[in-house]
Amino acid sequence: MSMRNKIIIGCMLLGALSVGAQEKPVTAADYKQKVLEYSRQIKQSAEERIAMQHAIKAAKTAFFPAVDFSGSYQYRINKYDLDFGPGMAVEMDHNTYSLGATVSQPIYAGGQIYNNYKAAQIQGQIASEAEDLTTDNIVYAADLNYWSAAARKGMYDVMCQYVDIVQELANVLTTRFNDGQISKTDLLQVQSRLKEAELNKSAAYKDYQIALQNLNVLMGVPPMTPVEIADAITTVQPLPMHIGEEAALQNRPDFTISRLNVEYQKRQINLSKAKYNPTLAIGFQGTWGTPMLNVKGSDQLWTPAVFASLKIPLFRWGARFKEVNSQKAILRSKEYVMDYTRDQISQEVANSWTSLTENTKQIDVAEEACKIAEENLDLNTFSYKEGKLPILDVLSAQLSWIQSYSSLIQTWYQQKASLAQYNKAVGIRRLQ
Repeated sequence: MSMRNKIIIGCMLLGALSVGAQEKPVTAADYKQKVLEYSRQIKQSAEERIAMQHAIKAAKTAFFPAVDFSGSYQYRINKYDLDFGPGMAVEMDHNTYSLGATVSQPIYAGGQIYNNYKAAQIQGQIASEAEDLTTDNIVYAADLNYWSAAARKGMYDVMCQYVDIVQELANVLTTRFNDGQISKTDLLQVQSRLKEAELNKSAAYKDYQIALQNLNVLMGVPPMTPVEIADAITTVQPLPMHIGEEAALQNRPDFTISRLNVEYQKRQINLSKAKYNPTLAIGFQGTWGTPMLNVKGSDQLWTPAVFASLKIPLFRWGARFKEVNSQKAILRSKEYVMDYTRDQISQEVANSWTSLTENTKQIDVAEEACKIAEENLDLNTFSYKEGKLPILDVLSAQLSWIQSYSSLIQTWYQQKASLAQYNKAVGIRRLQ
């Protein structure tokens, strides 16, 4: 079996259960699902959405009649008589109290109630889109986390194979040196390369373990918990079709948020105008209690009344126009933000699609490079053993081998990362 096939098979088998392992290896889809279930950011966004739903209901209550209750009580400590002249003093009661109820209904509020309600509805939609945006970001982060760990695992497997290659050559040279067939210079060069390979293997293992710890943290598991990943970095994923800019704009929550911000600002302009419009309200008010001049022995009074309240702003030194112009300037700012977001999305879609297609093509090139490097290593090693090449040619072939396989792993990771980036750019939440 060729060395290249050994590496590919090793990557494909990285999800196999180790001896004594009890946890099932985690696939990319399972991992993203666990991350979505745990994510505190998504839960925070969900609570903010729920808060806005209640705010919408609260804003709607302004359309309905309001009922208020009030009461007061006063006890006069000193004795007090109301004097109407000689011999005509009237003793006043020490207690004064009243209870009142008011029912009021706005007839016309200048548009404030209506625009407040509509603005609250828009904020509710923004909160919902913000939750979707958070979900997109979490799915993207989970994708990168998972495939980063898979790439680190693949790189560690390659480094282990590389150490075996150098170790095998070092064993041959040690035997030949002991037999007096080669100089110590060749042996020292290979031993130096072996130590360098072992150092790189240790660094690759460290990176792999850190990647697994990062994997655990994102799904709410203690970092040091043992975890196995089921999908190798060489796993082939179905590629999506090309999606145009307009379709991407419909899917992207951040663009929808920028559009809703424009709509919200239009409501703010209407609210600024409504503050200076006439208002009309009607209602009923009833009061029960002692008279204002509570002569001792007086009966309590029940005083019902209906009322109408009209307010017409007349002169505010141009405050209405100044405030409206201020809100219109903010509206133009929001429109520029929406245009900028559209440009950014267009750029992201184009760039991510180009990266995805080119990185996919580069995989074939990288695999061909690995075949060449492997064949070159086999030929150079054989020729050296036959005494036809110096040791430097073998060391150079080994270096080309590790560089080619490292590039292959990196190319696979870049392809996975560009796929995740494209899915995010076009607003597709894939769980493959």
